[in-house]
Amino acid sequence: MFGCLGRLGCLLLLAVLAVGGWFTKPWWYPRVRALVVAEAPAASLTWKPISPEAASRGSRAAERMAEKTGPVYADLTPAEFAAWQLEPAMKIFGASAANPEATVHGDTLLLRANVSVAELGDPKQLGPLASMLDGRQPVLIGGRLSMARPGVLALQVTQMSVKELRLPGRLVEKIVQRISVTQRGDSVPANAIALRVGRHIADVRVAGGKVVLYKAVP
Repeated sequence: MFGCLGRLGCLLLLAVLAVGGWFTKPWWYPRVRALVVAEAPAASLTWKPISPEAASRGSRAAERMAEKTGPVYADLTPAEFAAWQLEPAMKIFGASAANPEATVHGDTLLLRANVSVAELGDPKQLGPLASMLDGRQPVLIGGRLSMARPGVLALQVTQMSVKELRLPGRLVEKIVQRISVTQRGDSVPANAIALRVGRHIADVRVAGGKVVLYKAVP
């Protein structure tokens, strides 16, 4: 009898929870969804391809700054900066990436491409994600640029999504450590990608839709 009463009590509790969840759905559902589903980038953003031509333009702009009479700053488009620095610094933006593009939103640099999920990590590292997604998927990475130390910039990854799934911070750190080519060192956070630049570059800012490099002036 007590077992029956116990089962009835559990069923009643589940029923109460279900009813409560239904009536409070407008409150909790958006919050839960925001933790799992990544918000799509604004349609107003202008994406440009990460291409060899963009890499050449970005490299030339940085080289001119190294000249004695060169400019004290350089405005690079997001694609020029990404092609010059991020493609060689990140495994997933190599030859296997399809349609790599870049843009900025406020002070955040955004990158996207269709890449093989296997590039992100082994199944044990990815956990449930590996069983939900396979093959080539759209990956979005967003981060903020800063000067880590002389000669090294850091792209601190603040968001990463695969298809529509927002990845948690701890998993992002693991993926960043896997896809980074350059060793970070102690001055670069665990969730950041190290970018080697000439020591003539003293600082970097993302503003006005551009990535701005500043020259170290003696």
